Amino acid sequence: MQTGSHLLPLADVQLITRFCRIEAPYWSSFLNHYSSFGVECIHVCVQSNADAKAVEAAALPDGFRCQLHRLPPELPPDQALKQLPLKALADGAAYTLLADGDEYLTPLRSDVGVAQLFALFPDVKQLFIPWLMAPFLDGGQPPQRGYWGHIGKPLVRSERMAAIACDHGFLVDEIQANRRFGSAPAGVFGWAIAHYWARGFRECLLKTFHNRFNDAKSVDRFEALDLIRAGELPIRLRLLAFLMLQQGYVPLPSWQEQWIDRDLEAQLLRRVLSEDEERRCRCSFDRYQQLLRDQLPHLPLYPAASLLTLAQLLPSLAELEAAET
Repeated sequence: MQTGSHLLPLADVQLITRFCRIEAPYWSSFLNHYSSFGVECIHVCVQSNADAKAVEAAALPDGFRCQLHRLPPELPPDQALKQLPLKALADGAAYTLLADGDEYLTPLRSDVGVAQLFALFPDVKQLFIPWLMAPFLDGGQPPQRGYWGHIGKPLVRSERMAAIACDHGFLVDEIQANRRFGSAPAGVFGWAIAHYWARGFRECLLKTFHNRFNDAKSVDRFEALDLIRAGELPIRLRLLAFLMLQQGYVPLPSWQEQWIDRDLEAQLLRRVLSEDEERRCRCSFDRYQQLLRDQLPHLPLYPAASLLTLAQLLPSLAELEAAET
């Protein structure tokens, strides 16, 4: 894909991602972002018939192709993703990016494209593109600056990809234990994954209730409603408070709020949380953030510690209240 006489930065890149129902309000934003940078093909992995129908019904940008892949519904999302037959996708584009729906690959400079980056490293099989953290609470007040995250996402030469090692790396050529083998960092060349860890407070709530991952961020998801009703915060919301307190120092591109369906977001949230419960939760969140600010010097410096580590370390609201008295 070209604009004028110039190739777009992600020309000849195909995208692998996952979709579940809570992605629906943000799906157009995700698709239009990647289309604007030159991606023409997206491989969407789903684990339910309802999710498949939602993807098939979604409008696509002009010239954009979507290929649906049904993965085993009984597996956790990270394990199911490893079932995707990558070799069958290798001819779709010269390069393949693995990214979730809240991860927007963002060239921070306009004079470097993906083909140019790989040409710099002819022996490198995949590029490591770091997270640039950009959470926000209100679509009307998106962040202008982000900060580096503790990990990132891979962009691989399609002909060399063998399998998905995990959410953050491909196995290349042959199945190897080290998923970073033959990789190179791209952040020093001005490439980043703008990670909108929360595209608003409500999205974080939706993820709290619907996330299917078995990790420290989601260990209390089945108790989330009880915690909120008791005036406490689930772990994911504690993490959001922590991330919102971090200082941004890297300029971010303008956020395109017009592609977000906030009405659909509200409809999805009302299925699990009433308006009154949402208001109470936001009050608890604001109080937690206020108290947590004073505890930052006693917590690990991000991104030296991962989010999974922080999920186990962040105190509850009750513990912060007790420490204040």
